[in-house]
Amino acid sequence: MKKLAFLLLVSALVTGCAVTKKNKYKSVDEKDVPAKFVQDFKKRRPEVEQANWQMVDSTCYIANFKASGNEVSMKFKNTSVETAWNVPLEYTPKTILNYVKENYADYKVESIDIVELRNKKSYIATIAKRGEEIKLQFDLQGYFTKVME
Repeated sequence: MKKLAFLLLVSALVTGCAVTKKNKYKSVDEKDVPAKFVQDFKKRRPEVEQANWQMVDSTCYIANFKASGNEVSMKFKNTSVETAWNVPLEYTPKTILNYVKENYADYKVESIDIVELRNKKSYIATIAKRGEEIKLQFDLQGYFTKVME
């Protein structure tokens, strides 16, 4: 009985940690998002009927939604809008995967996104090893440009 209770406790802790990591920002209702961000979102993405909003801080909000079956997020700040599209690994340029394999052999690719900021697009690869996370930037041809700060 003690083993079962211990296993249930460990399972609950692991599940709680996984959920917390995925949702690292506070979910908010659209009515609690500054009107300028909501209006900008609706102007840029009029086809999106449902978006889940998150608050990073009082000057930065993220709208998460699906477009053409793909996960998309738009980060609204007072000075910029950043859009990120999730790229499935099978559609990721081989040069990116090869670079990670050759230079970060112990790391696992967590996600690949195409990020657009100020009309410039690039790939961002998030890689991780034992809790350490690194973001690598690549150009649209898949060639490494820098480690993100």
